[in-house]
Amino acid sequence: MKYLKKFESFEMAEPMVKPVVKPSQPATKPGTTPGRPSPIRKDRPSVDPDPKARNKKASAEAIANRFVELSKEKSEDLKKYYK
Repeated sequence: MKYLKKFESFEMAEPMVKPVVKPSQPATKPGTTPGRPSPIRKDRPSVDPDPKARNKKASAEAIANRFVELSKEKSEDLKKYYK
């Protein structure tokens, strides 16, 4: 009887550590492998132009004046460039 009373008291007592539900593993299918990446990457942003390309372009008149100045420095005749 002594052992039965101890067993009943043991059975009635709450457990010291409560059982914990094990977290489930992610649902992965066996035998599947990742596919090849696409050659076109959509996650990359477009490339910004260089700072030199952002500068204002020279006008045609400014280019012509520069050409005349350089030809005068080299003492070249401009008539050979006419058509």
